[in-house]
Amino acid sequence: MTPKTAPEGQYLFSHSWEGEGDRLAALSALLDPVTKRHVGPLGLAPGWRCLEVGAGTGSIARWLSEVVGPKGRVLATDLSLDLMKAQGPEAENLELRQHDIVNDPLPDGEFDLVHSRLVLEHLPARLDVLAKLHRALAPGGWLVIEDFCFRGQHATDRRGAMTIGTLFRAVALLMQQHGHDPRWAPRIPTHMHRAGLTEIGAEGTQIIMIGGSPALRWVQPNLARMRGLLFEDGEVVTRGPVHKALAAAPPLKRLLQRRLDGLEHLLADPEFCYVAPTFVTAWGRRAPEA
Repeated sequence: MTPKTAPEGQYLFSHSWEGEGDRLAALSALLDPVTKRHVGPLGLAPGWRCLEVGAGTGSIARWLSEVVGPKGRVLATDLSLDLMKAQGPEAENLELRQHDIVNDPLPDGEFDLVHSRLVLEHLPARLDVLAKLHRALAPGGWLVIEDFCFRGQHATDRRGAMTIGTLFRAVALLMQQHGHDPRWAPRIPTHMHRAGLTEIGAEGTQIIMIGGSPALRWVQPNLARMRGLLFEDGEVVTRGPVHKALAAAPPLKRLLQRRLDGLEHLLADPEFCYVAPTFVTAWGRRAPEA
């Protein structure tokens, strides 16, 4: 059967994939503490009005609803609400809304905080979305954007370095083919300045993955998804340079599959360390009214 051709910018990590809930839950466990560490000092307080774009399983949206309390409110949006609804009843001050951040409107001047994590890096229209998020801020409101910078990741010794490095490069090519910009994250502060935001800051968090540690819980579901994208999921992935290379060299494909199989043993080794891609958090403020 001929694979469907995916349009540029089609998101590769659809909620319809069977393991997506586990993948996002593992990422949330890893990244939520980083997000909270950066959002809290911006003054987040009871009564704030917050927008969470691309809420996933809703972990940050639920945390925001607890902090802002009954006098505040949180709007959590995503293309699909299934993973958020699966978490059970929501607080009265938390609204879930199915929403396409590229094509659907947002109210202007309404939110004290707008937060988006691992969304804009996948969108070819990311600059238009950034402008839309800026307009959604109330005067004095904060915009926080978090995305990965796929530079600098490496194994601390030769074991597994080639396999993981090859895997990251292959998946990065797939993501670029579908609209991802690997240069976006470190440039977010520049684009915030051009959009008119003030008090801009940014920080990169680099997590070291140690074999057998809790920090690696996010790796297994991500590896499973990457394996599917590389070798199995023709319904989602446009056949491009990566798949053409693997199809033209069956021994290369078998070698990569074997090395991926061997990663599970390596990831359980407490002496194995891998420096993960840098997780960039950038923030900026809409100027208060004079």
